[in-house]
Amino acid sequence: MPALLSLLEALCLIAIGLVCLKTAAGHLTAWRVLAAARRLPDPPRGWPAVSLIKPIRGLDEEVEANLATFLTLDYPGEKEVLFCVEEERDPAVPLIRRLLGAHPETNARLLVRERGQSATLGKVHNMMVGVEASRHPVLVFSDADVRAGAGYLQDLVRPLADPRVGLAFGAPVIAGARTAAAALLALAVNDCVLLVAPAAALQRVEGACGASMAIRRETLDAVGGLLPLAGQIADDAALGQAVRRAGLQVALTPSPVRIIHRRGSLEQWWSLMHRWFVTVRRLFPTLYACYPLAEFGPLWGLLYAALRAGQGADGTVWLLPAGMVALAASSMAVTSLRFARTPEVLRWLWLLPALDLLRAAVWVAAYLSPEVAWRWRRLRVLGGGLAIPLEP
Repeated sequence: MPALLSLLEALCLIAIGLVCLKTAAGHLTAWRVLAAARRLPDPPRGWPAVSLIKPIRGLDEEVEANLATFLTLDYPGEKEVLFCVEEERDPAVPLIRRLLGAHPETNARLLVRERGQSATLGKVHNMMVGVEASRHPVLVFSDADVRAGAGYLQDLVRPLADPRVGLAFGAPVIAGARTAAAALLALAVNDCVLLVAPAAALQRVEGACGASMAIRRETLDAVGGLLPLAGQIADDAALGQAVRRAGLQVALTPSPVRIIHRRGSLEQWWSLMHRWFVTVRRLFPTLYACYPLAEFGPLWGLLYAALRAGQGADGTVWLLPAGMVALAASSMAVTSLRFARTPEVLRWLWLLPALDLLRAAVWVAAYLSPEVAWRWRRLRVLGGGLAIPLEP
């Protein structure tokens, strides 16, 4: 028993050390990578023409306001906006038609094409419809829940002026949280830039975040187009990996991609996190197994303090979990203010210990069930990220 306790204490200290190292490395490399991205010059041959493809299904939170921002973009080059929907009966269709009528000056179209019995997942189907109808050499894929701000397209397109870069994407952040459930999602997502930045600094980003991605048409053709992604639960990660296999880099843009999520529920949070965790487990099983060792700092600190207290240690041992909570809170505060620009998250920092408990539960649940919910569909996620529909 003493040997087991010593082993657990050592594991706790190793995990705490890794959490501190990951946090420090994330912040140091994030500011370096983002600063370098901000210094990129404009394309020397002028801004390329862009086809902006918006795959849409259903009505996301504040979707009308989100979509409207793409009809008033300040991009200096030529652009077209393609809203791609799978069914005429989709509730987003009349909303999009109303927006198009309110902005006749914008080069924008609504494309509705049934998927039929194809095994292609709905989002990839809509993306393929958009690519087929698009006219320009640069393609930008953007989710319906994204809200564009000033310089949105420029930030995505600018890295592609470097011929070594095949794909550019922005790190997503959850903005506008007004409830605890929405805040839990923001706290879980808004520091993901700290995970991506070290790989970006080494030019070793192996995937991408699909909320907003830019790629040259010739690059997409060279990696086989979107068809190989047809059954993938994580089309963004698969596309990033295909670009890397083609010998090109995946670049992180300097500005966050803002996703509006003000309310939500704990059930929605669990469903979304479970889908993400199952996806990562299927795509990167070794990395996923090691995930807790570089996360859950407050939980590791609490476990260590409890083990030591059980052996008669004095009360100062509880300073360790308190310190890990302070580290997590300060890290999130810095990220929220300097990168994500979501100051509203600061009032929810007290939820961080609960977030660690919930994420630990989701981490276990992803091993217990490979079935996930996505846009009113149930899917079974297999090895390599292949998703099999469980219902029509």
